[in-house]
Amino acid sequence: MPSLPPFARRVIADTPIPWAIAGFAIGAALGVNFLSVTLVAAGIGAFVLYLHLHGPADPKSEGRLFAAAPAFIVAWMVGFAANSLIPIPL
Repeated sequence: MPSLPPFARRVIADTPIPWAIAGFAIGAALGVNFLSVTLVAAGIGAFVLYLHLHGPADPKSEGRLFAAAPAFIVAWMVGFAANSLIPIPL
């Protein structure tokens, strides 16, 4: 499978969708426990690092860029709610 060019990877990472998918996956798989909260904290740290490496935001796309952190957290909460309603056996 061909890999994406660096520009396409950056455009995908600038949207909240991959961050939300990661947050939901953590919440749905682990629920609320120490490991889950640690992974969410690491994810927020990774987001801050990504912002630092990204550089100045483009005025046209800064809304999508900064919406990633809230989408990550909200998706994690939806994921652990789904985990409590529909337990996923590991």
